[in-house]
Amino acid sequence: MQQSTEESSADLERRIETNLVTLSRHVLHEQTRHKSAHGDLTLLLTSIQLGCKFVASQVRRAGLANLTGLAAAPLNVQGEQQKKLDLIANDISINSLRSSGKVAVMVSEECEEAIIVEPMDGMSKGKYCVVFDPLDGSSNIDCGVSVGTIFGIYLVVPPMISYYDRRRTRRGRFRMSSDQAAKW
Repeated sequence: MQQSTEESSADLERRIETNLVTLSRHVLHEQTRHKSAHGDLTLLLTSIQLGCKFVASQVRRAGLANLTGLAAAPLNVQGEQQKKLDLIANDISINSLRSSGKVAVMVSEECEEAIIVEPMDGMSKGKYCVVFDPLDGSSNIDCGVSVGTIFGIYLVVPPMISYYDRRRTRRGRFRMSSDQAAKW
């Protein structure tokens, strides 16, 4: 009897992966492979992860907390009527990204203008631009379909920071993160 229990446990371990690789674990491991990495991208991805988890929490409880339905807000940049969860997810995403201290510019589907992030006390200006749709698929959320957050991370080319002035002009260039992520 004892031997069959050990065998079934071993069989179970072969069928079910118990060595979980989380996003944080993967990013930290990859960071160690790059000597020039300072952890900025890791911290930014951790902030995005936390924001996404909180948005998911709000989506799960939306029906109970009366968070479904249209918001009393103007149309978004796509000309779509905004839902209550769109605005909540947008605020969560903006606050999560801002608190990372690694973002210079944010562009959200829910906002007409780019959001220029001023450095927090004692911190230098962020070096990334994050573009995002905080709650993609929200127009169908009342039907119970899948929703998600879409984001892109771009490295701000140094002259770009000076191009953004208080009038929020949109001149300048971004470098794709896929081009640079492995170098950080």
